[in-house]
Amino acid sequence: TIKGSKVELVDVRGDEIDQTRAKRNVEDILAAMPDVSCLVGFYSYNTPRIYEVLKEAGKLGKIKIIGFDEDPITLGGVKDGAIEGTVVQQPFEWGYQGMKLMAKVVQGDKSGVPANGIIIVPGKVIEKSKFADFMAQMKQVLKK
Repeated sequence: TIKGSKVELVDVRGDEIDQTRAKRNVEDILAAMPDVSCLVGFYSYNTPRIYEVLKEAGKLGKIKIIGFDEDPITLGGVKDGAIEGTVVQQPFEWGYQGMKLMAKVVQGDKSGVPANGIIIVPGKVIEKSKFADFMAQMKQVLKK
């Protein structure tokens, strides 16, 4: 995906779903590569750990952060501009589309089931300029 871009992947760290290790990974990266320009959190808990470590190190705003999912710390960082953006799933849309399809299948209509059995519900990129709209949409969804 990054081939031909200006992005250079310099390290990948796993944490086996251990948040303490996730935080330590960020600390270790900062120690080993003080000039790193961007950190990416691939799981919902990674981005908040990146945010915390950079805040503790006084490096918020100096190193870009990109995340996935909509953890409250991540969303707060996006709102404040400390996190460049986060890619969020649309679980309510997944549920809605899934229930709609299942209701038709139960009634004998399988026409909505793709041949490969996969329906893609796209994610959304939330950045500071889209934050208020995203939160307004979430409030509407949660009212239903």
